[in-house]
Amino acid sequence: MRSKKALINTISGLAYEVVAVICGLVLPYLIINNDDYGSATNGITQAIAQFLSCIALMKAGIGGVTRAALYKALAKNDIDKISAIIKATSSFMKKIALIFTGLTLVFAVGFGFYMQNFVDPEKSFDFWFTATLVVIISIGTFGEYFFGFTYEMLLNADQRQCVFSIIRIFTTLLNTVVAVILINNHCTIHWIKLGASLVFLINPIVINLYAKHKYKLRKDVEPDKTALRQRWDALGHEVANFVNTNTDIMVLTLCASDMALVSVYTTHNMIIIGMRKLVNTFINGFGAAFGNMYARKEYELMEKNFRIYELIVFSLVSVLYSVMTVVFVSFAVIYSDHDPNVENRALYYQPVFAVIISIAGAFSCIRIPYQNIVTVAGHFKQTRNGAFMEAILNIVISVACVFTFGIVGVAIGTLVANVFRTIQYVFYMSRNVLKRPVWHFAKHTIIFMSVLLLTNGISRLCFNVAAADVFSWIITAAETTLVAIALTVIFDILFYGDDLKRLISKSGNMLKSFGKKKKKA
Repeated sequence: MRSKKALINTISGLAYEVVAVICGLVLPYLIINNDDYGSATNGITQAIAQFLSCIALMKAGIGGVTRAALYKALAKNDIDKISAIIKATSSFMKKIALIFTGLTLVFAVGFGFYMQNFVDPEKSFDFWFTATLVVIISIGTFGEYFFGFTYEMLLNADQRQCVFSIIRIFTTLLNTVVAVILINNHCTIHWIKLGASLVFLINPIVINLYAKHKYKLRKDVEPDKTALRQRWDALGHEVANFVNTNTDIMVLTLCASDMALVSVYTTHNMIIIGMRKLVNTFINGFGAAFGNMYARKEYELMEKNFRIYELIVFSLVSVLYSVMTVVFVSFAVIYSDHDPNVENRALYYQPVFAVIISIAGAFSCIRIPYQNIVTVAGHFKQTRNGAFMEAILNIVISVACVFTFGIVGVAIGTLVANVFRTIQYVFYMSRNVLKRPVWHFAKHTIIFMSVLLLTNGISRLCFNVAAADVFSWIITAAETTLVAIALTVIFDILFYGDDLKRLISKSGNMLKSFGKKKKKA
């Protein structure tokens, strides 16, 4: 049953991520390459979104703790316990919602004055333009985080991620359609972002209604505040994730003199984030399955399945990020080719930055299996210091390097922080949760780097990696992907033959079982 749920969640999650990546590429492209907007406008909207996520960090820690508490209650089908945990989480999030509103208004005023008095007056924005844009963008963030968040954690812990994946596919497509219509009618960026905020309010409303109907939660129970006692320890883990996602953009916003440079970063970073979400979605169902195993104390089964879990992640990372290091530069150049500002177009050619940020993104994916096992075990307090150190490393190195190396400097900070945190998770998990040699991780990492280097060498020798148009880029990307897949499969057969056989066998059994169920239905 756990395997079937994981398969359904994987398929629906992958469908959503594909839609999200495509739509995520379409809208910034239309804004960057439109005379009414341009890279600077795209840059300021991205900067606002990142700063708002900083305020939303107040909810950090509550998600992981809530899921960890729900695993055991769901395994026992204890409705009273589930209701008590959800009630405590919901109460906490309502308080956070009020604080978020106040801080957003403060940020709107402060950022409005900051952009009005920007370093370069020619690249500044009017106070009311910025302040109202902050408020409009915050509507969607407010709804996503604080109305549907509690019930989203419940569905996640119960391996029902497919529900909100389907909802998000619909709203993402609807938002894209609405935005394209507004852009083609030359509406201001405020109307475009207001349309997005209103569309994305559908997500939390539907998730809220579905969860209440599905689980028949009791309202007369006392909130179980003890279930959330580790939320402050889990906060460190969320801070680390936030820093890796947002520090670079904030440093560039505060230290650079051009919002177009923020747009350059976000153009690259949206692919990095998209790839990480793709990897995470592909194996997302495993997290809840491992949580169920841990709650039932099936430790031997956990270790056996973890080898397959690890193999899947490293194989995906080897293919995706090896290809990315080859075709990333030409993608960014083609993507910004019609920016109305000629000077801004030249900023998108960043070969060194592209390689560093790609490898940093790879390590953010590599950590996923180890991080998930630590999370399902509820070891938040024990690993929080590593999270703090990651945040410090990223901030200090990014700020120190940005003035000398520019956009490359913030990428260096992210890479160092990601590598450190990944290694810390590996050592902790191997010694305290699943007792296994760290050499397993080292071996996988060596193979990943070998695939990356060989893919780059072969592709740069044999293919047109400097493709200047979309068609040529697609051909190069396809050729490079085939090389990366071939190399990954060869290494997997040579070094992980037994695990690969188990993966193929397990996948085949799941598909057969799923097929039989469909026929009976």
